[in-house]
Amino acid sequence: MGLFDSFKKNKVSVWEKFIEKYKPDTNLIKPSEHITAACSSAGVDEQILEFMKEYGFGNYGDGSIKLIDPEKYMDSFYRWLGKEDYSRIPFMMTAFGDLFYFRNLGDGEYDISFLDIHYRKISAVAYTVEEFVEYLVDREIEEDILRRHLFDEAKKKLGVLPLNEIYYFAPALVTGGAEEIKYVNKGDAATHQWLLFEW
Repeated sequence: MGLFDSFKKNKVSVWEKFIEKYKPDTNLIKPSEHITAACSSAGVDEQILEFMKEYGFGNYGDGSIKLIDPEKYMDSFYRWLGKEDYSRIPFMMTAFGDLFYFRNLGDGEYDISFLDIHYRKISAVAYTVEEFVEYLVDREIEEDILRRHLFDEAKKKLGVLPLNEIYYFAPALVTGGAEEIKYVNKGDAATHQWLLFEW
């Protein structure tokens, strides 16, 4: 193993617990150099970039969480933030369309924040990639944030999600829907994020 290979392995090994819990799909899409360069220039942590390069965009854990191409979600994401801010880069999405994003705070500081599109809340969930991985593999987070039980029901009823699709609530939770399988449907993620903002 060469020096670079050892470096690469160490960078990706931060994600080992995540990979064990959320198995990567076999049809992941490697990011283009354009995407990784844009993320790098925005200050995205190298451990996230190495994970993107090593594994790729797509479904993990049958789609309970997705590694996403940030460019495909910029329009809807910045609409939620209220402005274009390239120090904020979405990179992961739950099966229900909520977004995890990297927030460059300057001077080498950052956090990973969570945009809950259903209850219209933003919160910081981790201050290092290591903390973020521990957060994601926590059983309570899997159930409460990733909605694991409801996800399993939805997958059984509606099938596995393509990369660009999510499960959503109809009617929306903010308009009287409920987190029950009878209110769950599936459709294009970015479109639903955009529409949900309007509601």
